[in-house]
Amino acid sequence: MIHRYGHTGLVLFAAALYGGPVLAGLAGHGAQALPVFAALFLLYMAASRKPDLSTGAGWAGLATMVVVQVAIVSLAWAVGLGAAHLLGPVALPLWAPLAITGVAAGVGAWAWRDAAEMNVMLDHAIQEIEAMQAISPATETPQWPEVSAVAQAVYDRFRANLARAEAVSVSTIDPLVQDLETEAGIEAFELLYDDVTDPTPDPRLDFAALRFIASPAVLHALIARGEGGMLPALLLNAPDASTRHEARGRLLDLVEAGAPPEQLPDPTWLAGLDAVFPGEGYATLPADCPAPAED
Repeated sequence: MIHRYGHTGLVLFAAALYGGPVLAGLAGHGAQALPVFAALFLLYMAASRKPDLSTGAGWAGLATMVVVQVAIVSLAWAVGLGAAHLLGPVALPLWAPLAITGVAAGVGAWAWRDAAEMNVMLDHAIQEIEAMQAISPATETPQWPEVSAVAQAVYDRFRANLARAEAVSVSTIDPLVQDLETEAGIEAFELLYDDVTDPTPDPRLDFAALRFIASPAVLHALIARGEGGMLPALLLNAPDASTRHEARGRLLDLVEAGAPPEQLPDPTWLAGLDAVFPGEGYATLPADCPAPAED
């Protein structure tokens, strides 16, 4: 099966999209078709990237796209024209290369229609986490000492046991998490968070980290430190459905525990997640997450 983000899918898409103007040049057709090719290229780029035309930066981005696409189309057409002079032109009606590029542009715009939204949500998640990290307690000193050698050893044993877990479920993960909290305490959070942010996703570890902060003692300590929402915000759009379910659960726990608004995700972001993961309950979360008060 050809995946839209796979190597084969991208190669086939690029060959069809850029092959149109090359074939037009190879068939000896004049430059009158170049504006049409440029418009098709621009259609794909605008649909996949969705520049925000309510801002000057969005219009500048659109103008840059126009210039770049005109240059690419002209170059591709010139390559085909040069090949026609060297090898001889091929008999091909103008509608054929236009149709090839048109179909490719339409398929590309549909296949990558959600790429812009996902990038925006990822950027927003990073901003939320950075904002939470910037918040420090006004009167209290940090409650976490440096991770001790004992806590590190307990955590290493926890990771080894987690790797042998056969399923991602509360019944399988909770006994491991409870032992971790009992033996390492709050020190384990820093180790869990560092591993969760590793580029290689591990659904078992993500699920276990969210179950770890489900402990009322751990959750209240995180809220007091200003980091209550860091882990849920990071995993609200995780690839695994069970992880997303736990992240939503921790978000509701934060609301119930009285976490301040700056530790809760932006309702607009949650509404965007509801569009990406329909039917999972994101639509009901904004009512529980008041927007932070403006200064």
